Amino acid sequence: MGECMKRGFFIIFLIIMAGIVYGSGDTVSRGVRHWIFFKDKVGGHEVSEPTIKKGIELGISPRALKRRLKVRTEDEIIDYTDLPVNGDYIKILRDYGLKIYAVSRWLNGVSAAVPEDKIDKIRSLTFVKEVRKISGLRMNPPDIDIQKQSKHYLSRPRHSSIDYGESFAQNKQIHVPEVHELGLTGDGILIGLLDTGFDYNNAAVFQSIDVVAEHDFYWDDDVTANQSGDSEDQDHHGTSVLSVIAGFHPGYLIGPAYTASYALAKTEWVVPSGYDDTLEVDLWVEGLEWLESIGVDVVSSSLGYYQFFNGDDYTYSDLDGNTCEATIAADIAAGKGVIVVNASGNERQTSWHYVISPADGDSVISVGAVTMNGNLAPFSSGGPTADGRIKPDVVAMGSGVVCFDPYDKSYMYASGTSLSCPLVAGVCALVLQAHPELGPMEVREAIRNTASQSTSPDNLLGWGIVNCYEAVFYHGMIFSNFELVSEYNTKDIRLEMNVLSKTGVMRDSVFLFYTLDDGFSFHKVGMIYTGGKSQQHFMTERIAELDEDSFRFYLQAYDTLGNVYTAPIGAPLRLYSLFEEIPGVIPVKLKKITDFYIYQNYPNPFNQTTVIPFSVQKKSYVTLKIYNILGQQVMTIIDGVVGPGKIEAEWDGTDSMGRKVPSGIYISCLRLKNETKFRKIMLVR
Repeated sequence: MGECMKRGFFIIFLIIMAGIVYGSGDTVSRGVRHWIFFKDKVGGHEVSEPTIKKGIELGISPRALKRRLKVRTEDEIIDYTDLPVNGDYIKILRDYGLKIYAVSRWLNGVSAAVPEDKIDKIRSLTFVKEVRKISGLRMNPPDIDIQKQSKHYLSRPRHSSIDYGESFAQNKQIHVPEVHELGLTGDGILIGLLDTGFDYNNAAVFQSIDVVAEHDFYWDDDVTANQSGDSEDQDHHGTSVLSVIAGFHPGYLIGPAYTASYALAKTEWVVPSGYDDTLEVDLWVEGLEWLESIGVDVVSSSLGYYQFFNGDDYTYSDLDGNTCEATIAADIAAGKGVIVVNASGNERQTSWHYVISPADGDSVISVGAVTMNGNLAPFSSGGPTADGRIKPDVVAMGSGVVCFDPYDKSYMYASGTSLSCPLVAGVCALVLQAHPELGPMEVREAIRNTASQSTSPDNLLGWGIVNCYEAVFYHGMIFSNFELVSEYNTKDIRLEMNVLSKTGVMRDSVFLFYTLDDGFSFHKVGMIYTGGKSQQHFMTERIAELDEDSFRFYLQAYDTLGNVYTAPIGAPLRLYSLFEEIPGVIPVKLKKITDFYIYQNYPNPFNQTTVIPFSVQKKSYVTLKIYNILGQQVMTIIDGVVGPGKIEAEWDGTDSMGRKVPSGIYISCLRLKNETKFRKIMLVR
């Protein structure tokens, strides 16, 4: 990949489509698509059993239910929107000859093609509340001007262990590199994307991506890359957007949340040449409902709607946060604990000018675009919404953004709020990793109130350019990397963690407060500083005879300025737990250490030398070896008897012959007797 591809005028106008194709050139032979909303559901208008058990029965994942508990009480975890649409109503509509294309629990309705001569009859059905027309925009693949140019390397940021290549500008503008240096890269966060499709296989930029689920809502299968029947560039846009948030290719492109997990929803349709096809808001709604149900924490959507091909456009008055179907769905998702981030649109220079749905949602973080120099991008849609609210919420670089080009398996510069949106969604993921107890509005508060013009927001830049570093510390100190150490052959344990602070931590002020009786009384345990600078590591004194099942806790520390912080936010009314099974508390991502354990190396990624810590509970014979991603042994670091206790081994990025190994992913392998533990290491030259 010696060259970077520059696509001129690649402003991604995602004013996406609606309607349906019934055959080549025949878009209305079976009727125009409508939303048909119902008056009630099975069981009426109430949820008889709003419990976690009921949620699981309804197909909502345990992960989603735990996320909802951050913003709801346990007896409110299920609501009317979660109940299924009445199947009898759907059957009656099918008996009238209607083809059903999407079903929405949240909106309590279906989208269907309704012939003109049956509309009045459908409206008169006793269970039908409203019939609303959906229109469609004809859209063909955009013309792209391609120019080759020599690859230009931007300097690696000072004190950074990662070479961001040409993506340094888009990351540096929003202060992502400083947060990566703190060890926050998206671990433990599940991010959902709604887009045209995704081809993440066989590309270096996606070498370490963790995709846990994907679904194509057009073809109703689990293949989101191009397949038979798709336009040649169907997955182009979505793949480029995914690279901006999730990519990891040192020297070329680094995304803000490159160690997060991803769920991918293909909901948009790029019209093949020679066809009139349509894509619908309903697939977006259906995709969002699916993402919420599987438990995503953040949704990034570089899509939007306002103008249509074969019917009425939205009017400005519709953009009031309560009218458009996608907007309603986005706000429902936020009410269930999902952080919804949406591109504001690229309409400033058009007659429309304003943000488009669902960016008008009052609970949606809408994202505008600026240039590398921080000036407003001329295409970036602005506010206000029809009801007078400021939009966009924030902005990030959306002009000349480096992203992956799936056509040429190379890189290109692209422009549009489609690219600024995933940058901000990645920042939201890092804020959530720092403070996993936060709900969507608390994350939005952190993003807004630390942006460049937070004290004087306007309808051009909103609250301003995002500042990731300030946002992750907005709600206080960060407590991360929890590790539970069980003493060998005893019930004594220690809890270890990193403590991060902008101003430093008073090392004798860190305490853990734990309860075994549902918060009626707390035991105070001191924590001992064990090393580190930007990531200061602490461990508790030993806690004997601990009942781990009932163990809940919060943390307290002072910074060097004398400010006191507690975590989770809201403690002691809100507590952490070691196990996800306990409802109503914040589960921490926990590494349980028993006989022996290998920790994550630091720094990671690294450039010259990295430390690989591990612990053994008694004196043992161990081997610690480094392998490359092909499984070939690179280096033996330890081969002998060590311990007991915590050992810190070093690797300087060389092989057994003393030669420097190239950038890439390596595996540290710790072996004791017949058991082996692994860790992934990233080396960047």
